[in-house]
Amino acid sequence: MLSLFEITEVYMDISLREVTKDNWLDIIHLEITEEQENYVALNSESIAESNFYPHYVNRAIYRGDEAVGFIQYYQELEENLPDEFYIAQFMVDVKHQGQGIGRVATEQVIKEMSAIPECKKITILYMPGHHAMRKFYSQFGFVVTEEDDEDGVVMELEIK
Repeated sequence: MLSLFEITEVYMDISLREVTKDNWLDIIHLEITEEQENYVALNSESIAESNFYPHYVNRAIYRGDEAVGFIQYYQELEENLPDEFYIAQFMVDVKHQGQGIGRVATEQVIKEMSAIPECKKITILYMPGHHAMRKFYSQFGFVVTEEDDEDGVVMELEIK
């Protein structure tokens, strides 16, 4: 378990940055565990998909000057829900998991989305069997709104 000093150090060193032509290769080379591959899309696929939807937002998670994770979110325009935002992709590189980076990055991305005037709700979906995500997102106030053994679990966070 991290000490308060270590938690503060992690928090101060984590930032979200735009994914650009200068860092996208770093992002697609991040790795997850073999088990996590069943639950998380490839970063390369998410970045490619965003080229067809200009409202998709890609954020690289950095610890200092090192890329350590990736988050993608977007406004639910295709579903005609302009006040709802969806976290489509979230991952922390396997070498950096368990260090509090995901928690800090999630706090930062919630703050970023909450600053968007249209954002009234943030939604996530996790796949069946990936139940660690329920506990993870619950710490930020997300609540389960739908649960299906095939389609996954939907959790929502009311913003305003």
